[in-house]
Amino acid sequence: MGFLLSVAIVQFLGLKAYAALLWLPILVYCVYRVFPLAGFMFFRLTVEKPSDKAAGSYKSTLRLFLALWLGLIVFAVVYGSFIGTLPFLLGAPRQEAVQATDIFSLPLGLVNPRFMINPNKGLAEVIGILTANAYFWALGLTIVFKVVHGFISRSRVTQLGISSTTPNDDDELL
Repeated sequence: MGFLLSVAIVQFLGLKAYAALLWLPILVYCVYRVFPLAGFMFFRLTVEKPSDKAAGSYKSTLRLFLALWLGLIVFAVVYGSFIGTLPFLLGAPRQEAVQATDIFSLPLGLVNPRFMINPNKGLAEVIGILTANAYFWALGLTIVFKVVHGFISRSRVTQLGISSTTPNDDDELL
């Protein structure tokens, strides 16, 4: 809810894409005001019983996906602002800054040219494009993570418990 409120404020202020870093303090303030315990919702540390692992599997997958999605959005805004501003500060033509930030238009920019990010677009529209693109990247990363995690958890070394030590193993280590 805080995310949507921050995008609405940016749209109301009429900020352009080159002012993307101004969105981060607005986002933090909106999330803090709307939902002060946002960090605890996604990153609660709990000890699960072995029988509860199957029931909580979709919750951990959803937390992973949401954390990746939000992390990719923030990364794209910060890194995109830096990489877009650097050519401007070094005196390079404006076209080089546009080419440097084209990577943030993928994958939706390949499907429809309206999803291409350029400095003339409003910041709210750019954040919407980044959010949509980050969704697909986070979805792919979550699937890759879960597949690799599945292969590792089915490893014979992990199943036999060889990789961990128990309190009675101190005599055998010598």
